[in-house]
Amino acid sequence: MSLHILSDADVRSVLASVDKTALNKLCDTLGAALYAYSNQGEKEYQCHRQGVTRPGGSTMLFMPATLADGSSVKVVGVPPPAPADVGPDYVPKAITGVVMISDADGRATGVLNAAALTAFRTSLGAIILYRYRLVTKDIVVFGAGKQAQWHLYLSLVLRRPDISSITIVNRSAARAESLITELHTMGGSPADLAHIKFTVVAPTDTATVKAAVQQADVIYCTTPSTEPVFPADWVDSDVGRKKSRFISAIGSYKLDMQEIDPALLRAVATDKTYPEAYFPGAVGINTNGGVILVDSRDACAAEAGELVNAGIPESHILETGELLKLQEDMAENAKKQSYLTQWLARGNVIYKSVGIGIMDLCIGRALLKMGADKSIGTTIPSF
Repeated sequence: MSLHILSDADVRSVLASVDKTALNKLCDTLGAALYAYSNQGEKEYQCHRQGVTRPGGSTMLFMPATLADGSSVKVVGVPPPAPADVGPDYVPKAITGVVMISDADGRATGVLNAAALTAFRTSLGAIILYRYRLVTKDIVVFGAGKQAQWHLYLSLVLRRPDISSITIVNRSAARAESLITELHTMGGSPADLAHIKFTVVAPTDTATVKAAVQQADVIYCTTPSTEPVFPADWVDSDVGRKKSRFISAIGSYKLDMQEIDPALLRAVATDKTYPEAYFPGAVGINTNGGVILVDSRDACAAEAGELVNAGIPESHILETGELLKLQEDMAENAKKQSYLTQWLARGNVIYKSVGIGIMDLCIGRALLKMGADKSIGTTIPSF
């Protein structure tokens, strides 16, 4: 059995070759794994990740995963929290790690650096839903790290001509400008983005941030914030409700963290009068409001601070895999399928993710194959 190895540079090289066709295929690959997790009994074969925090503040996370045709273990090192007195140009230490992948018999088949893989697969979970959006003219992203980079880059791969403005809300203007430079050099030429207006805004510039959020068609939250990055009434008000949005929140991963205002989650999930909350009742999920989409109901219940603080009932939380099953079940019901399609394309859709191990397994395996096919990486013939 050969073992294929992808370094961080190798993973980034593979990802740089991802075009619209390849990206849609990877979305389908992740979707199939999430479908199996939610509907085919794979959930019971997953171990919840474990974390150990050392005396110096650094944390080691251990994330195992299994599917019918293989397993994986990811080990990630998370640096200590930033000191309270850091300046606006402070650059936090990078999260590092490794993923080992085995076949169904436990034989190791691949090893990948986890840095780019983790950021990519997390962003891919949001992009599965972003693909449905009808309008994506104005995008706002909170944060300017790797998650922000991949959310924006994958959005550009799919919908570049349809995007007119990207607003980056970040404490460090230098880091945000660096992100813009990176986006101009990833997978294309600067001319490809000439039609897009990039704006950098400090979180303290409340008026400008509020205007951008209310104008946004898509909002990506990618920060480990302990406070909501914007208040609910910015979008849950007479002005805010004039348009619908796709909101993805993937930055917070502990119970003491929250990016989305719990009041907004409650409004979308339980308010029958919310303009785009017709969907769940129309297709028979529930008749008492809307739903919040998640990668894993169990994982978010254990780690998503905003969901827990909002007290969202389980009946108002829908896994991506369950959504995919709904689409399959409604294939012969044109009316219900229309409601579902309209909601995904035009409605207020909120997605919360804390990440689960099968995302590393299925996407890591796909990248290993792409690398081998392109002669990227190192192969040990007999391991």
